[in-house]
Amino acid sequence: MPQSSPPDAPDARPHRQPHHDPWSVRRVLTMLSLIVAGEAIFTLPFHIIRYFRPSFVEVFALTQTELGDMLAIYGVVATIAYPLGGVLADRFPVRVLLPTSLLMTGAGGLALLFSPSIATMNWLYAFWGFSTILPFWAALIKATRQWGGDDEQGMAFGILDGGRGLLAFLLSLMAVALFELLMPVAEQTATLAEKTAAIRSTVYVYVGACVAAAVFTWLFVPEPVEETGERSSRREAFAKVLAVVRMPAVWLQSLIIVAAYSAFKGIDYYSQFAADVWGWTDVDAANLVKYAAFSRAFAAVGAGLLADRFSSSRVLIACFALAGGSYIALVFAAPSAAHAWMLWTAVLTGCLGFFALRGVYFALLEESHIPADMTGTAVGVVSLLGFTPEIFMPKLGGWLLDRWPGEATGFHLLYWFLGGACVVGIVSTLTLRWLLGRQNARQAAS
Repeated sequence: MPQSSPPDAPDARPHRQPHHDPWSVRRVLTMLSLIVAGEAIFTLPFHIIRYFRPSFVEVFALTQTELGDMLAIYGVVATIAYPLGGVLADRFPVRVLLPTSLLMTGAGGLALLFSPSIATMNWLYAFWGFSTILPFWAALIKATRQWGGDDEQGMAFGILDGGRGLLAFLLSLMAVALFELLMPVAEQTATLAEKTAAIRSTVYVYVGACVAAAVFTWLFVPEPVEETGERSSRREAFAKVLAVVRMPAVWLQSLIIVAAYSAFKGIDYYSQFAADVWGWTDVDAANLVKYAAFSRAFAAVGAGLLADRFSSSRVLIACFALAGGSYIALVFAAPSAAHAWMLWTAVLTGCLGFFALRGVYFALLEESHIPADMTGTAVGVVSLLGFTPEIFMPKLGGWLLDRWPGEATGFHLLYWFLGGACVVGIVSTLTLRWLLGRQNARQAAS
């Protein structure tokens, strides 16, 4: 009985009253704070690389493999932090965990202003693996699930990720504008000093975002209902971990997130692909990712609304098919100025697919009937396996790009892999639906 409650607790999930005024000022401010925090926390480790990868590797004198190693170090630390953070989120106040994490991450970003060595960069990414995950991730998911109540999980997570996408777009507008302002008109003539100044301008934007998000979360994020009582003991926390790891649905959700997050990590290579294979300038490549990523605001919210209507699992299957098809299209698109629309179309389609996946995969917690008071622990366990692409995707991508530097071959092999990951996601989601169907039928018969 992996999904049922313990015998002495017929309903382990605390009753959550329906929200009579779902768009009250307080609730809007709470979600806005979660959105700002949920995106700002990851801007320093990922956005600068995502939008400005060609200039980033040049300014910090990195090979693609070295950059992949840095991101893999982040992934290793984050993987360890996910389950520990889940326990932390079930024991300590969310409104303390979130701003603390944001301030730590922003402070770490200041190191990028001092031309750090590769060794220092490795330590910085290890620190970010700790600061962005241990006190933050499970707390964010728990607060979002509480906000959504019993019947609006798809909407809650869709709004969270869609809002994060809109914020990412607005921040990228500022960052790209500053970057372009500090680059010469003829970008090919830019000196290393000019590119360094441009990269530093983006650091200021993202450090400021972390500080602002810390203030928002401290002021407007309330404590989840189940945290207002007595904190669970260490023994109870350990019992929750054991209960969660015995749930087959948890492991299937982990595999679904592995596939979805692998598909999402492909966004980190779009700008390099546009520059190396299609011959675009660094600014044009950054704009490609910036505008395509804007689709996140619509994809995640739309997927969330569809998930509440048709179920999260059905929406996931469609989104995996969309993302997988886009990666295969990138393999066969012929690079030329006349075919630029093909690159735009494939990238935009991929973004729609994997951003929609991100908008709903945690809504599976409710579809799988995981008790609300185990949310933090479940998120930690699911994330332990689910976000391992943070370890192997940068290593794989860095190796492929250095093995065939400036060539299409490395990118094409990467996109074939990502297309295969989407197939794994479809199979895993179908298996989860079958499992939940059996459990529901068993419960109905008993």
